[in-house]
Amino acid sequence: MKIRLVLSLTLSFLIVLASLVFNLEAEAKYEGRKPVSASFKEIVYLEEKGLLLYSADIYDAFAKSTASRNETISMIALSLNLDDTRRDTVFSDITKVYEQSGLIQSAYEKGIVTGYPDGTFKPAAYVTREELAVFIDRAYGKYLPNNSKTEFKDVPNTRSSYNSIKKLVGAGITTGYNDGTFKPKGLLTKEELAIFMYRTVTYLEGKGVVFKEASNTDYEDSGIKWGMSYDSVYAYVKNNITSSTDNARIITNRARYNLSGATYYLFDENNELNYFWHEFDWSKEKNQPNTVSELHKMYEEKVIEEFGVPDLTNTINNSSFLSYYSAWDMGIYYATLETTKYADGKVTVIMSFLTEKKINDLF
Repeated sequence: MKIRLVLSLTLSFLIVLASLVFNLEAEAKYEGRKPVSASFKEIVYLEEKGLLLYSADIYDAFAKSTASRNETISMIALSLNLDDTRRDTVFSDITKVYEQSGLIQSAYEKGIVTGYPDGTFKPAAYVTREELAVFIDRAYGKYLPNNSKTEFKDVPNTRSSYNSIKKLVGAGITTGYNDGTFKPKGLLTKEELAIFMYRTVTYLEGKGVVFKEASNTDYEDSGIKWGMSYDSVYAYVKNNITSSTDNARIITNRARYNLSGATYYLFDENNELNYFWHEFDWSKEKNQPNTVSELHKMYEEKVIEEFGVPDLTNTINNSSFLSYYSAWDMGIYYATLETTKYADGKVTVIMSFLTEKKINDLF
């Protein structure tokens, strides 16, 4: 099917649909849902830092449930930018096929976690409040003050977690409960984990400590090709990943050509890249053109460097949006670029890979 036949018939639909899909996803993550947790702001902050194993909206949906050892240790390891390469570990129940095996092994090597006497890690086991205090102390203790005079009725100085809890209090990471207790054996909820980690990270950043190293954003987008395997794309963009679903989806914290925003890489049943899209916020870019047409032209020039002259261009202007559209027929897939200004003033730039099957699936 030739691109002029397919895209001329579906142009308006695709422009609206692609924008709708992205906006729905963004809305689901931030604006369009009533948060379960009162700490959704902190959860979103951790996602933006790349410290969550899944998106903020999913984390929030389970905020009241108990935090696991896997997500707790992984969050700490990610904040320290520890090696996340999957590999065998010292723990009998964590092999290299386990997605967070690299983070867990790195945390072990740093002395953050030691595991159980039987040689297991127990990734799904619950975490207590005092266990988290100890993990935080082992990871960041040298930066935390040790001069708090606050004492908890249920944390005597003979308790092994005593000094760790005191450090958290001194840094304002925790204040305990109104009845003067800390409840060290209380099970930690995901919401509490997010609050503790948010306060830890922001406290130390305020002291000039750099947790997670700046993402490596100097890779060439042209190196990501249609049909690449999940593992290949993952390895290529690993320092920019904010969340991923094994062999299905990867989300990064930058738009194509190193602009602010996000890129979604989606994979088919053979774990091969068959669709990607990204959006960036015009308002967050510096020194950008003043009009939508100039913005589209500027971005189109970047795409032309990679794919050549577009096979199709079009403009749609009505009361709902003004949109400029370009498309490239790459034989086995199409590359599409759309720059749209909506009635509310929002401007988006979305670029996608679309196979013929993907276009048909949209119907």
